[in-house]
Amino acid sequence: MYKVLIICSALLLKGVMILGQEIIPRGYFSKDTIQIGEHVDFTLIVDYPRGMEILFPDSIYNYYPFEFIGKSYLSTISDENTSNDSVVFELVTFELDSIQKLGLPVFQVSEGDSTKIESNVDSLFLQLIITENIDSLNLQETIDYQKVSKAFNYPYLLIALGIILVITILVAVFFGKEIRRRFKVYRLRRAHLKFLEKFKLLQNEGLDSSDKAEHLLGFWKAYLERLEGMPYTKLTTKEIVILEQNREFKETLRSIDSNIYGEFKSSDMNSLISKLKEFGIDRFIQKIDELKHV
Repeated sequence: MYKVLIICSALLLKGVMILGQEIIPRGYFSKDTIQIGEHVDFTLIVDYPRGMEILFPDSIYNYYPFEFIGKSYLSTISDENTSNDSVVFELVTFELDSIQKLGLPVFQVSEGDSTKIESNVDSLFLQLIITENIDSLNLQETIDYQKVSKAFNYPYLLIALGIILVITILVAVFFGKEIRRRFKVYRLRRAHLKFLEKFKLLQNEGLDSSDKAEHLLGFWKAYLERLEGMPYTKLTTKEIVILEQNREFKETLRSIDSNIYGEFKSSDMNSLISKLKEFGIDRFIQKIDELKHV
């Protein structure tokens, strides 16, 4: 009967303390002994009046001599008058003290203010892997080559790409027009050299047939079309003559047409074809001069 009265009195006292906001957090480690770098759980439990707001330490709290890894909340247990909350903190230590101690608080929030309530302090022992005095150990020296992979420096890469981008933009703004002009001249020169080589090859194959002469004339028209952007391949000889307004060119083109399509055959077809090549060279030079003065 006496023991029953003691238990009832203790339970009644606990209820009165909680209702009177006497909050006592309790904390304990999950093990008694750890090693350096080993994770350990610290459980913090608190009973408080139902409806009261209680906060636990967050990741920026100072857990010295431990370092914070993470935390997990257990479900709140409540009855008519009280609530019970538990949080498990995952910690790690790199300190060399043989005994590591920790106590964590909770915070009672009321009307925009908070009251810090400390828990008890629990401790654990640090188990050292090396038990001998380090100064007394004989260290073995090794000079063997150990290949270590190099880590790629991405920040430097991003900085370099940024600098290249800025330089590219500046060059495009201040020198873009000149660069485009030079590139166009370069392409025209390449195309002109290919034209001269192909023209000479076709001319050397001989112009003894209308088909060969017509093929060479078509090649010449295609080159001028690419050079000047005019549809020479789709124009008749009469239309080209009207477009160019050049008497010597007019006579040359008509003589070539007569050799290809008419009964009149000139004995100097090579000379007529060479004049076409000279006309193409003249138009190329004019085009380059136009680009230089843009």
